[in-house]
This record gives sequence, structure tokens and C-alpha cells, in this order.
Amino acid sequence: MKGTGIIIGTVAIMLSGTQAMAQSAEEAATACQEAARLIAEDDLVGALDEAKWCVESLQQLRQQATLTVFPDAVAGFEGGEIDNQSAMGMTIIERRYSSDGNDIAVSLTTGVAGGGLAALAQLGMGMGAGSGKKIRVQKRTVLDMSEGGGEAQFMVQLKSGGMLTISSSDLSSEELLPFVKAFPIAELDDALEP
Repeated sequence: MKGTGIIIGTVAIMLSGTQAMAQSAEEAATACQEAARLIAEDDLVGALDEAKWCVESLQQLRQQATLTVFPDAVAGFEGGEIDNQSAMGMTIIERRYSSDGNDIAVSLTTGVAGGGLAALAQLGMGMGAGSGKKIRVQKRTVLDMSEGGGEAQFMVQLKSGGMLTISSSDLSSEELLPFVKAFPIAELDDALEP
């Protein structure tokens, strides 16, 4: 019976998350409809306020969908807590994965900074930073920014405009690459598509 309680509790948590997302979608739709109604009434100040809330609600929904794509386990590594920070049009989501004393950091940067990081990575490779090796993983370009004897780091240019960084100071680039290939990069990128 003890196991049944755990299963029921887990299902309740999953359902409450689904309900919260549905409620947020409903709130976003209401705010967007209210903005349209206020425009029709020539209340541009009120419409602008509601439109801002509409956009913010939609961005929150998108972030919630993105968080669900960060798996709890990848290639034998268990995921820790997800850290989600947003400011000034930029969002950074980070999660650490651990196995046998080895840690891997996964960081997703979206918004205005995501494209900038991609450009900086390309510039750094042109100036000799990292191994300069480009590979394809899940139909995405992956830049090997690892330094010999230093931290292994891969940067993935996402089609959605974001930048995914997977790094480890415990593993070599050859040891980290199977994790990079196993991470759901395409699924994450698809969740970010506008």
C-alpha cells in the first residue's frame, strides 16, 4: 500500500502541473481578449497594459513548456534542480547532471543574449579558442569549445535562436560527447520555436 500512495502522490503532482499550465493558458487568453476589447473601446492605455500581461503570460507558458524538456536523466547522469532566471528579455535555464562524482552543466540561454552567444562562439573559434571543431548532432551545429586539458564545452546553435551550452570540468570532450548526443536537443529547440 505504501507504493500505491507514492504513485497517487506522483500522479497528483503531475496533474496539478498540467492544471496550472491550463489555467495559465486560460489567463493568457483572457488577457489577450481583454486587450482586443479595450482597443475596440479606444482605451489604448488599458489595452497596452493588458497586452503586456498577455505577452508576459505567453512567455511564462513557453518557459514552462521548455522546462519539461530538460530530462531527469541523460546517458546515466541524474539531473539536479532546475534554475530558471529571466531579466531584460533574456532567460537562462540551468541544470546540473551528476554520475559517479562527475558533473555536467547544461545551460540554455534564450532571448537577446542567445544569438549574441552564438556569434561570440563563432568569433572565438576564428581566433583559436577551443578545438574549433564543428559537428552535427540532431541536425544542429555543435561547436566544440573544449580546451586541451581544460574544461570540456560544447555550444549548440539552436534554430530557435537560443544557445545551449553543455560543459564539464570533470570529463574530457570525448567523454562528454555521448551526453551531448543523448540530450534532447531537437525536442528542446522545437519547444522554443515561435
